[in-house]
Amino acid sequence: MSNPKKIAIYKKLVRRLSLGFETLSPEIQQEITDFIKSQQQASGGFCDRAGNPDPYYSLFGCWLSLATGQNKEIEQLRTYISRQPETSSTVEDLALNLMKTELLPQQKNESVFSLLRKVFSGHNFMDISYRFFLLALTIDATAKNRFLFNLMARVWLPFYKVKENSPCSLVAALCFARFDLGLAYKKYQQLLLEFHREEAGFRAFETTPFSDTLSTGVALFSLAETNYDLRLITPDCLDFIQMNYLSGAFLSGDGDETRDLEYTFYGLLALGSLVKD
Repeated sequence: MSNPKKIAIYKKLVRRLSLGFETLSPEIQQEITDFIKSQQQASGGFCDRAGNPDPYYSLFGCWLSLATGQNKEIEQLRTYISRQPETSSTVEDLALNLMKTELLPQQKNESVFSLLRKVFSGHNFMDISYRFFLLALTIDATAKNRFLFNLMARVWLPFYKVKENSPCSLVAALCFARFDLGLAYKKYQQLLLEFHREEAGFRAFETTPFSDTLSTGVALFSLAETNYDLRLITPDCLDFIQMNYLSGAFLSGDGDETRDLEYTFYGLLALGSLVKD
């Protein structure tokens, strides 16, 4: 049977965000909360890079608000998702479902098979591994569906081989998933460390010449949650995270100075993953 007392993965993500936030000075904390608030529209949704309310970016706004204790913003977001905002992709559908799990738990969840159809259907602008990651988070968030999905994952994962030049985010997800399901995972920790750049963070691919905030956040989260000793790489990663902080937000790390909620999420996730819980 599924264990209803097991902590959902998205709650572990929020916990890491909170740990990262708590390590910062009151002045920096205020800058971050001010930035989060500035990204919320009158509708209650959080905006994308174009300034429009968007379910995908609202998911990051939701998790950041939960981690930093922004109760007013959470209430406004609850109103936004209760109105069933229009979605244009499977990723936005899954983001909306994840927010509903936390903010509207009384609503009926979609079946595993309905979610699977969405992941492998059209209207998708993100790669299959990312869609599957959001699917896993969505199903994991509900004890009702978790047993069936975990059973499927235990059958499939032992036969899955990491392809050459796979992205850091995929290796991080596999490492965490294998650990979470009680499968051998230490080989994947070592594979993940190959993405680390000396005196920097983690890069998207082993051939990429620069680190980025997303890869650093997911890699450190996976390593921290699988109990890897991060002390040797902590100074490099802290320097990288600090270099990519700007006025209440974390940047992507690739030279783009656009501030948004997604990379602020990954920056705080990276920082919180370096904190001993």
